[in-house]
Amino acid sequence: MTQLDQLPLPPPAPPAAAPSPGAATSAAALHHHPGNAQVSPQPYHRAARAIPHRRYWWRPLVTLVVAFAVYVVMNLQLLTPLVIASVIWPNLAPSTTLMDPLNPVEQLMGLGMLALLIPAVLVGTLAGYGRAGIALSVLGRFRWGLLGRAALVVVPVYVLINLVLNLILEREAIVMPPLSASVIVAWLVALVLAPLQSAGEEFAFRALPMQILGTWLRWPLIGILVPVPLFMLGHGYNWLGQIDIAVFAIVMGLLAWKTGGLEIPILLHAANNWTLFAIAPLIPGFTEQGEVRLLGFVLAMAPMLLLSAGIWWWYSRREGLGLWEPQRGSVQTLPTRMLPARTLPAQPPPAQSLSA
Repeated sequence: MTQLDQLPLPPPAPPAAAPSPGAATSAAALHHHPGNAQVSPQPYHRAARAIPHRRYWWRPLVTLVVAFAVYVVMNLQLLTPLVIASVIWPNLAPSTTLMDPLNPVEQLMGLGMLALLIPAVLVGTLAGYGRAGIALSVLGRFRWGLLGRAALVVVPVYVLINLVLNLILEREAIVMPPLSASVIVAWLVALVLAPLQSAGEEFAFRALPMQILGTWLRWPLIGILVPVPLFMLGHGYNWLGQIDIAVFAIVMGLLAWKTGGLEIPILLHAANNWTLFAIAPLIPGFTEQGEVRLLGFVLAMAPMLLLSAGIWWWYSRREGLGLWEPQRGSVQTLPTRMLPARTLPAQPPPAQSLSA
């Protein structure tokens, strides 16, 4: 026998303890828990499908009901003090059109009521889907960087056409209003609320119908086309103006689908409306809805279509998308849950002391 054979052998390793059935079951449940399910990225109109839920069919209904209820309540809170103010000061009483750019009460009513669509849709989306951010974009947030880059081109174009060109074409109709306190307040209210009014209409006529119908249906055109007649009814133009409104609504819906969010539609809508409201006090009846002439139709359609086509091409190149391929994304889900303490393997009890 050699010297190596005389060395003591190490004791055998203790057998590995088998995992408890409870721990294995809990781990499997954690892996398949709906909150941790893996979902594929979705386009904007199907953004709700990127949130793991067990059931979907009732969620759009909850979203619609809650958004409508919130909108009604908030409008009552807005209109009540304005009505009281118009009774105290009869010269501020609003007209039926709510389009007088020199009346601050009318501006607050006409633009403020539409601006309230933003919180109404966000609260409704939060109640229905548990994620308010899906109304903003497929990433669950507002992409300010995207809006800023596009604004470098969009805003100067609308300033040139809606401000400069209209002031030149309507130079004989320009009237400088008396710069009273009410006129200045009305002007400032319009400049502040016009972008919010534009965004509110995009939330109500693009985000809400596209995502409600997109929860049930795969085809984006249904959610884009269904709200178009409602959008047209909200504008009192003649047939030529209604064609402009319809085309605008369709193009904004397509841009929301393509870019995966509301940033570009809000930018185009706000740039157009803000520049028009900026000069409305100088030209009587400028923002009133009625007959649209051919020149006005061309001046409204041409920049919108050209800018939309350019943004469509630019965004496709920027994101590496096909020309008819939409931006997809998925809202972040809740963080992975920790295993409850009761599912950990049981530890042996401490040894009892003989002196106890």
